[in-house]
Amino acid sequence: MKITPIDISGHRFGKRMRGYDQEEVRSFLNLVSAEFERIVIDNNALKEDLAQIKAGIADYKERERILKETLLTAQKLAEDIKEEARKEAQLVVREAELKGSQLLDQAARKAGQLEAVITSLRVERDAFEQRIRGAVEQHLRLLDMHKKEEAVEDRLRFMKKPPAGEQG
Repeated sequence: MKITPIDISGHRFGKRMRGYDQEEVRSFLNLVSAEFERIVIDNNALKEDLAQIKAGIADYKERERILKETLLTAQKLAEDIKEEARKEAQLVVREAELKGSQLLDQAARKAGQLEAVITSLRVERDAFEQRIRGAVEQHLRLLDMHKKEEAVEDRLRFMKKPPAGEQG
């Protein structure tokens, strides 16, 4: 049974012979009623304070939950970003290796083509040198032949010349 300060102050005791002093009982009941009322008021204030504290705690717990979720989300995002960056770095490295391999292959092909051109040019140079050498040697033979012919002509002229006293 719940008792209120009004119940205490309004309570009436039965009368008997040789009973308690009614005025003293009433005074004491008023005192108890006032003290009980103060306790009830204090209790209600404490309940309100407790409700506010509980609401504050609930708010802080909600904030803590949100912070934890945010922290977990940030950690997950950071891990995802790291993983994505790692994958992207691997992709860049693979692309660079592929591009480098392609460039090396191109360079090797170019080098092979240049070697073939150089070899072809050497063959042409050697053939040209041989033709020039052959032409020079042929001209030298012709020059030698002309000198021999001149020498032969000079001898023949000398032979064809009439002797000094026989001229005409």
